[in-house]
Amino acid sequence: MNALTRRLVGGLLCLCMAVGLTLGSAQPAPAQSGSLRIAAVVNDEIISLFDLEVRLSLTLLGASLPNTRENRQRLAGQVLRAMIDEKLQMQEAKRIGITVSDQEIAEAIRRIEMQNQMPQGGLDRMLAGQNIPRQTLEEQLRAALAWRRVVARRFSSGAEISDEEINEQLAQIEARRGQPEVLVKEILLPVDTPEREAEVRSFAERLVSQYREGAPFEGLAQQFSQSASARVGGDIGWIGADALDEPLAQAIADLPAGQITEPIRTVLGFYILKVEDRRIREQAPPSDAMVSLRQIALPVPLDAPPERLQEVAGRMREAVAQTAGCETLPDVAKSLDAPAPIDLGRVRQGDLSPAIRDAVATVEVGKASAPVPLPGGVSVFVVCDRESVMSDLPSRPEIRQRLENEKLEVLARRLMRDLKRAAFIDIRI
Repeated sequence: MNALTRRLVGGLLCLCMAVGLTLGSAQPAPAQSGSLRIAAVVNDEIISLFDLEVRLSLTLLGASLPNTRENRQRLAGQVLRAMIDEKLQMQEAKRIGITVSDQEIAEAIRRIEMQNQMPQGGLDRMLAGQNIPRQTLEEQLRAALAWRRVVARRFSSGAEISDEEINEQLAQIEARRGQPEVLVKEILLPVDTPEREAEVRSFAERLVSQYREGAPFEGLAQQFSQSASARVGGDIGWIGADALDEPLAQAIADLPAGQITEPIRTVLGFYILKVEDRRIREQAPPSDAMVSLRQIALPVPLDAPPERLQEVAGRMREAVAQTAGCETLPDVAKSLDAPAPIDLGRVRQGDLSPAIRDAVATVEVGKASAPVPLPGGVSVFVVCDRESVMSDLPSRPEIRQRLENEKLEVLARRLMRDLKRAAFIDIRI
């Protein structure tokens, strides 16, 4: 397989992770009698050994791991458990009447093509070139979309995010300004039952070894992590040390950029963290903001008494109160018997005189400043446009989406735990 095909398949894997699971089987080996044996029974459905073999091939491909007998043996247990989870997810979707139409599957495939800059039909040709049946991809996408709807139907009301929660997040981020932050990626391997403790720990240690032998962390996270961040290669962004639980914070406290931790046991399971970079959060000063201004000026003699300045300022204050943006300024100036408005153009806020800079600093776009006494008269300044200083604060919609995803992830994990407890699962290998 050439490098371009590998990158495309890796991109497809990431896109399928974005809706909840990995892409279907790749380069299936010829079916043999042994491969048709049952690998697991999940309630009334089976997973054959052949199903497991082709999923292993794709998992190794997506994680950029060598497709060796040793790697297949090491990963078989974890991959089989992921396939069991998918069976349970589809069974739950069927139970509550959730279906995914063929049209939705076609649209999902077209989105994959567009996001990978492929022509329409290009995905089919690529799959055919790798001996992957289109049906396999369709089934995987159908399961992913169905599970997402199961979670949304069950928990959407419980995952609502209030404005207060968003405000709290913004305040916490802003409070870290001037403080050190770390760019972190994660892999989470949950421990569902005490009996699996040793198995999951061993698997986590193998992933650490694979990374140190050259496997990309992002591919390992996409394939094996059970956190919502798996869809973006485990990236959880820039965080302060106080954003992590104590054992995680301690593990990365002195970790150099580019290094990963050993597996860290938490209440959820085992984490592997990677430090990508470190920084001190700063922001350019407000004086760097660019504003477009127009000015209305009323002349007042230099020797006029203060009462005269106050009278003119009052008239201007009343007139500009009716301002509805820069387009109405000629009418405002005419009502004041003032000269035509002056277009000051686009200027850096810090380059304005102190009096004008202070007057327009907090003025909204389309609104006028308070009257400003200047040599020779009184002026008001209307902000026609403002190019704010680039901020590293996330937007409110971004924060809302992240918090909702975190809540849904916790609730979905609980649902999976309950489904497993109620299911008949017979692993035969």
